[in-house]
Amino acid sequence: MLDLERQALIAADFDPLGGFLQQKEKLLGQLAATRPSPDLLRPIRRKMDANQALLAAAIKGVAAAGERLEALHSVQKGLSVYDDSGRVELAQRHKHSLEKKA
Repeated sequence: MLDLERQALIAADFDPLGGFLQQKEKLLGQLAATRPSPDLLRPIRRKMDANQALLAAAIKGVAAAGERLEALHSVQKGLSVYDDSGRVELAQRHKHSLEKKA
C-alpha cells in the first residue's frame, strides 16, 4: 500500500490518495491489533515518513503553481504600484497604436 502511495505521489497522480488513506487506516488498525515488534514497524515507519515528505513537497508545489498562476493573472490586469501615500494603485496600461499620416 505504501509503495502504491509513493508511486502515485511521484507521478503526481493525486486522485487515488483519498482511497489510500482509508485503506491505510484500516491496515494500521489491523496491524496495531497484532502488537507488532519494533523491528517490524521500523521499515513501515520509514516508508510512511518518506511518503509524508513526498506529500508535503507535492502540496508545496501545487501551492507554488497556484501562486504563479495568480501572479500571471494579475499581470494581465495591469501593474500594481504604490502611490505617494503608500497605497497600492493599479497603473494604467496604454494601448500603443500607430497613427497614419498622409
